[in-house]
Amino acid sequence: MAAAGLTEELTCAVCLGLYQDPVALPCQHSFCAKCISDAWDHSESMCGVDCPECRRTFDPRPDLVKNCTLQNIVEKYSQSQPTASAARPSPVMCDNCIDSPSPAVKTCLRCETSFCSHHLQPHLTKQIYKDHGLIEPIADFTTRQCPTHKKVLEFFCEQDEECVCISCTVIGKHKSHSLLTVEEAKDKMKEKLQSEVKNLHERQADYTTRQLSLKQQESEIKKDIKEMKEKLSTEFSGWRKQLEEDEKTVLKAIDDEEHRVLSHIKNESDSLVEKMDKRQLIDKESQDQDQKDALSFIQDVKQLITRCSQLGNITPTPEVAVHLPNTDYMYNTTRSNNYGHNRAFQYGSVIIDQNYGDGNTMVLSQAQRNTTTQDVRVDWSTIRASFQMKMNEYQKYQRSILDTMN
Repeated sequence: MAAAGLTEELTCAVCLGLYQDPVALPCQHSFCAKCISDAWDHSESMCGVDCPECRRTFDPRPDLVKNCTLQNIVEKYSQSQPTASAARPSPVMCDNCIDSPSPAVKTCLRCETSFCSHHLQPHLTKQIYKDHGLIEPIADFTTRQCPTHKKVLEFFCEQDEECVCISCTVIGKHKSHSLLTVEEAKDKMKEKLQSEVKNLHERQADYTTRQLSLKQQESEIKKDIKEMKEKLSTEFSGWRKQLEEDEKTVLKAIDDEEHRVLSHIKNESDSLVEKMDKRQLIDKESQDQDQKDALSFIQDVKQLITRCSQLGNITPTPEVAVHLPNTDYMYNTTRSNNYGHNRAFQYGSVIIDQNYGDGNTMVLSQAQRNTTTQDVRVDWSTIRASFQMKMNEYQKYQRSILDTMN
């Protein structure tokens, strides 16, 4: 069972904390011994006492039987949890305890009062308190109050995108605005957040896909180069004496072409990584600027704007088209730059648009996003032409070699 689910199973329904000396009632529900005793002391009537969970009545009041099995489970669970930090903040105390204050277990937003497990009972059992919102204990209510009317923030103004109190909706500047309850606003904003996070994941997935595509092309080019060199070496071995120098030359030319193509792929891959790293760094620095005072912001943001402009003014990589016999790879790279905070790079049918206006937006579009791009070829035509003239006298050997390279 997950930790959160286990915690819920080991929580007392009265104090909402882990069981302390748990006892079982005849209905098989368990509670902390002190919690159920205090609850019954304050609610016992002529008809007996009730189970706080299933409302079964017991008359007379039953004896409490310690639940040893549940106690052992609670102890083992507590030992398995990470040790809390020594710098733990002071606990919020119950506002109703006078002589001997006890730590609060819940805070009521409506009453603006914190309660221990004993004084919390009316909020758990009486119908009048059913709409009172209970949260984890807090000591400062100012963050949850309207600064103008000093009332609890219960609504969310969609036009101004801020939380407001009931008075703001009646006599304040928000009275004619579209309003949601804070719970409705939470659900709506949660959906929006999930959508934005999903978009970020999709964009990251696109970069990862492009990176994997480059790696795959690199592997395939290496494989094709290796196979071609092996075939050529086999052909040349029969005519070593006559073509030894030509063999060395053509292998050197092939190695140079391999280095050129793979260097282009590596540079392209490194460039993508560098741009993503620089974008993330500028995003972080841009967000950090918001925390500075106006003068520091103006003085520091100039340098950040200059870096954004420089990042957008990268010189485009020239278009590359190299050809490999019997393969279909084509690698075209065209980059178009916009000045300011917006940059757009095009890789074949892939367009990456990086917008730093809000420090957060990176959009990638692709004509066929799920189609693997195979756009890198090795150019054998130059190698063929350079050896055509040399090998005219070796008609028999030349044709065999050229056939191998087709």
